Amino acid sequence: MRVGRKIKEKNNFFLGILTGALSVILITILIPSFIARTQIAGISIFPKPQPTPSPDPAKIQALVTKEVLPDKLDLGVSIGDTVIKMIKDGAIDKDKLLQVYSGQNNSLTTNEKQLLDNPDNGKLTVTPQNASFILNLLWPLGISNKTAVLAKGPMGTQYKNDVGNFASTGGWTLGKIPGEELFNKFNLIQLTPQQEQEITEISQNIYRPCCGNSTYFPDCNHGAAMLGFLELAVSQEMPKDEIYKKALVLNSYWFPQTYVENALYFKTQKGISWDKVDPKVVLGANYSSGTGFAQIDKELQSKEIVPKVNSGSSC
Repeated sequence: MRVGRKIKEKNNFFLGILTGALSVILITILIPSFIARTQIAGISIFPKPQPTPSPDPAKIQALVTKEVLPDKLDLGVSIGDTVIKMIKDGAIDKDKLLQVYSGQNNSLTTNEKQLLDNPDNGKLTVTPQNASFILNLLWPLGISNKTAVLAKGPMGTQYKNDVGNFASTGGWTLGKIPGEELFNKFNLIQLTPQQEQEITEISQNIYRPCCGNSTYFPDCNHGAAMLGFLELAVSQEMPKDEIYKKALVLNSYWFPQTYVENALYFKTQKGISWDKVDPKVVLGANYSSGTGFAQIDKELQSKEIVPKVNSGSSC
């Protein structure tokens, strides 16, 4: 029994040596030789790793710009006879306004002209081309319509004695009455106390990148125009979520560089597409105020992904 066991152990020993030697030959000689032959023949037994293609910055910007600046926007509100009232009261001088848009490349369409004298004018449609005209219709509305935002906000309280020194008031020169005399003057849109409260709340959440103020402090043309839109939207019972969506596109038309950059920031840094971003968040101080946007711009510049977009209407 012991002799047989020794013979078996000896055989296992030699079998182990033989198996090890064959393994060495296989690993060091046969497999490398086989791989070399397949490579010479143009055959790959192992898939080559494919490099991840770098995104085309120009293509990304074009797609983002299209999302941020649609060809047109149904603003969802009718201006009705509000402009007609402003012309009658002297808040708008029709001749002066038309003179601004008398150039060959800056002329108004028939539908846009109807807003000045036809109360049955349907919903407002805004485009990148007519955004400045819509701004100039909403601007005097925002400074002249009687509202709690003007009466009880910073301009009507803290700056009551200097109300004519702001860009929104002193800067309005397209009326028969000076802009500073229009402040909180006319009952153009009737608002209930509940509607006044809603306008106040929403106006405090919508900023603009030309300064650090919200619409609650409408000291420039964009702030006044946004306030005018809010008054129309709330008085016509537009839901809050929809108001923020429309307001974001309006701000985007007026400040295209800001919001294309914001969209690129959300897409490249947070992985969120523009249609999934909460409009109320973007319109807040962190992204839409002058200081908030400056931080976004700085971060994009550090990564060399700042786009160049045609500028909107200035203050």
